[in-house]
Amino acid sequence: MFRYYLNRLGRLLSSLPITIYFNFHYLPFLQAVKLPIWLRKAELKKMKGKIIIDCDNIRSGMITLGFRDVSIYPNTGIMWENKGGTVVFKGECNVGNASYLSFGKNATVEFGNKFCCNAAFKLVSFRNVRFGESVSFGWDVIVMDTNFHPLYDMKQEKFKKASGPITIGDYNWFGTGCKIMHDVNTPERCIFGMGCIITRNSEMKSYCLMGGSPVKILTENVMRDFAHDEDE
Repeated sequence: MFRYYLNRLGRLLSSLPITIYFNFHYLPFLQAVKLPIWLRKAELKKMKGKIIIDCDNIRSGMITLGFRDVSIYPNTGIMWENKGGTVVFKGECNVGNASYLSFGKNATVEFGNKFCCNAAFKLVSFRNVRFGESVSFGWDVIVMDTNFHPLYDMKQEKFKKASGPITIGDYNWFGTGCKIMHDVNTPERCIFGMGCIITRNSEMKSYCLMGGSPVKILTENVMRDFAHDEDE
């Protein structure tokens, strides 16, 4: 146990310089001195835009980016790229190792309180993404509010829509390998099984388990109980 806490302390201390720089770059002084955002092995590609922490109890380490939670993924920390977007944290947030966050110049992304993704999370936003409270992601999930490449409809003589906002409801749970595309709006307490490709036409309903591609309802009247959440 002593070795565990000693190793943890070592990781925190090694992350301190870039954590200090990141907080004072983005936050007002009275927030930055608390070091609410901690980064581990961070690659900072673009440092434009702004960060807003919108909650009453701002404290050190309430937002962690890139710390190793899952051993089967590389311990590569976090890649941060902000070309001018606005990122809002509504409370606690954990983005695990081997993850990538990319925000376009017009993006607005809101992380609800108790947001959690363990490893290999990839978020690309050029429009608008909102995560509700207690949203949880498994490993290797991709969220994209644009596909970057609008197709030209020769009959209609116009481009098809290639981007749009994403809204994820409270207490949603996404299994490993899910992919969430633009114009998706999920209700509260949805569960999506491993490998789902979730589009705006997907079948969705609260207190249900969805799966497959295209997504359909597999089981009704189920929910994730966060107080009893581990398979022994």
